[in-house]
Amino acid sequence: MNWLKGNRLFGVVLLGLGVLAAAEGWLWFRSREQALTSLAALEQKKHERDWLVGQSPALSEANEQAIVRDLAHTRKVIGALRAALAGREGGVMASPPEKSIDLFFDLAGFVEKTRALAARVQVATKPGESFGFAAHTHEGPEAGLVPAVFRQRVVAQYLVEALIEARPQSLLAVQRERPLTAAQRTERNQPSPTGAPPFTAPVGRGGQAEDFLEFDPALSVRRPGQVDSDAFRLEFTGQTAALRTFLNTLATFRLPVIVRSVEVEPLATGAAPVGPGAASPPAGAPVPLVAQNSSRFAVTVEYVLPEPDPVMSTP
Repeated sequence: MNWLKGNRLFGVVLLGLGVLAAAEGWLWFRSREQALTSLAALEQKKHERDWLVGQSPALSEANEQAIVRDLAHTRKVIGALRAALAGREGGVMASPPEKSIDLFFDLAGFVEKTRALAARVQVATKPGESFGFAAHTHEGPEAGLVPAVFRQRVVAQYLVEALIEARPQSLLAVQRERPLTAAQRTERNQPSPTGAPPFTAPVGRGGQAEDFLEFDPALSVRRPGQVDSDAFRLEFTGQTAALRTFLNTLATFRLPVIVRSVEVEPLATGAAPVGPGAASPPAGAPVPLVAQNSSRFAVTVEYVLPEPDPVMSTP
């Protein structure tokens, strides 16, 4: 100790060397840990490389070209399916009116024309029948619903005219789903989180319960982002020939309408072929020589809406 006191410079040098040795030891230990970590990462990358090499198909240029060809074929198939779902008229529909008041007059003209057609071919209807648009007897729909209601009018006109041409005894009711704005339709088509309540269409102004049906999603062809639709339900009475003719007309696929369900309820012999509140057949209607039993029919259909092509990326 006395010697160190007498050689302080040498002691400082020794202390410095000790500190330097400790720092080098710490740096060596840290570098060793980093090297071990890097080595483990390298081994993991090697395992991933070996796993990828063993995949089928292997990641090669030839397989990439095969995937591109398959993707092109899939696009072609999807295009063909969409063309088939568009109907003979290609799903083309006139542009909707710009204003609600214009659609109100459009609906009024449809109702008046269809009542006259039913009377001309002696198909009984209820007094004041509105063919699913009683909600707009006195006013048009909200501005945001104009495109949806116009589309429903076009499809309803096609369905009702096809049914009248099939010569049922009476038309009891025409129902449609509650129309949705574009934003509401997008919300409905979003996958619901587990346990979340299903989307419920809001009731717009002038809502009439008799206009609307509650469509079972289990029957629907809808697929979010791929296929959308509007559902309709028509009730009528008549003989089986009327139902067969009506279904055969829909099968021509002039518009993309798909039958989802058919309900049949035989009517008692001699029972009036019209529902509650429906008018009796017009005077002078032909009477068959051989009485045939009539039935009450309910046909539910979906009109397939055109959807934009899905985005399919090329590898």
